[in-house]
Amino acid sequence: MSTVILKAECLCRAHTFTHSVPLSTLPLRGSSCHCTSCRHVTGALRGSADAVWPGPTADIVRVAGEPPRHDGDDADNNDGEKNNEGNAKLARYRHSPRVNVLFCARCGTELFFEEWENAEAKKSGAEAAYAVFTGALNAAAAEGPEGADVPPITSVQVVQYADHIFVGDTRDGGALPWLRGINGEGQPAPKVWLGGRNRSEEVAEGVRWPAVEALAKFEDGLKGAEGDAGNVPIRCHCGGIDLVLRAGEAQREFEALQKSGKELPWFADPVTYKGVGSVDGCDSCRLAVGSELHNWTFALVKHISFAGADQGGFPEDTLGLRAAVDAADGTTRDPRFGTITYYSSSPEVQRYFCGRCSAVLFYAADDRSELVDVAVGLLDAPDGARAETAVSWAFGSPIVYRQDMIGTWREALVTAVERDAEAWRIERGYPKFWRRAAKEAAEKAEQEKADKEKAEKEKASGAN
Repeated sequence: MSTVILKAECLCRAHTFTHSVPLSTLPLRGSSCHCTSCRHVTGALRGSADAVWPGPTADIVRVAGEPPRHDGDDADNNDGEKNNEGNAKLARYRHSPRVNVLFCARCGTELFFEEWENAEAKKSGAEAAYAVFTGALNAAAAEGPEGADVPPITSVQVVQYADHIFVGDTRDGGALPWLRGINGEGQPAPKVWLGGRNRSEEVAEGVRWPAVEALAKFEDGLKGAEGDAGNVPIRCHCGGIDLVLRAGEAQREFEALQKSGKELPWFADPVTYKGVGSVDGCDSCRLAVGSELHNWTFALVKHISFAGADQGGFPEDTLGLRAAVDAADGTTRDPRFGTITYYSSSPEVQRYFCGRCSAVLFYAADDRSELVDVAVGLLDAPDGARAETAVSWAFGSPIVYRQDMIGTWREALVTAVERDAEAWRIERGYPKFWRRAAKEAAEKAEQEKADKEKAEKEKASGAN
């Protein structure tokens, strides 16, 4: 009997759960949740994606420590302690009255949902079920008896997504437009529910929600918005992260910079002056957020502030940010940093997240200290989850670090996402990402030049 080895692991590898399953039992049934709560507890635009963990759960319960308490709304929550000094417990966060998130307190990776049928079952001490975040799930090559016809792992569908739920929370569809074909060519498309599964309006296959006409236009932005109207909140689920992106101010500044003849930051759209939005498939980001694909936008650190009336004092670069977060709690650390902590996935990289609820916040690197990648799932833009008045999306462009998914069981996802995103871009009349357009124009000019030279050589050869 052929088997596949499934492994759920966090970014720092402090937690690894392994189970061998018969090939015949795959794919696992997955679901993608786009609700506001899931977006703000993960930082992912998709929200969360999970499947029932097929292995024994005793190890999960043991590593997570004492069973969750039931003596108050916040009783199950991790205390948000600083996580850079070796603390690698499997922390709990109360996501809802019947669901906890289990995540690595050192690196922030969300590994499991711990869930009960209802809040009453949780309070009664009933046994929980455990669903694995599919982005944290790896699959080793299938094994079988000697001489058996064992398929390559790229042809094994480890997870098949049955549905997208609570899409209505996004207001603009969120990540749905490029995830309708997530199961790959020839596989059934997931159902789409505006609310809960089988208890809300279903969006028929082939129907766009919302209609393209209802979406923000490419040129819509916050350049003309003054004060708080031009700010986009950056918030996690528990409220320990409470910042603002001063998008309107950034767009005005970039426009003035361009008009003065100076070079724009690489991520600023030269037409709308919004920061680019990307689809990232790198292994590290996948593990950090617990989702196959992660969506980042980019901002200068100086355009980020604390929320509230007293917005001043936020660092102007990532070196200052790291020093401020490293400051000892209760002494020199500004309390407005709340539960922000980080994990260094390499010596000069910091991955910021909420130490209490685990939401991914920033990616920062010392060699580009003026900017950060911002997790789109934490943005609270009035136009919708994609925050299109603040973000210029590179729809249809190749997935960033797509090579990390090639040769794995996720390979079919690459083709499906890139295909669907491009089709949707064309349908809504959204322009190509400016860097993609420039590259294609240069390649076309180079090809035309080569064709012309070839024709001239052939003409000269014929004349001789």
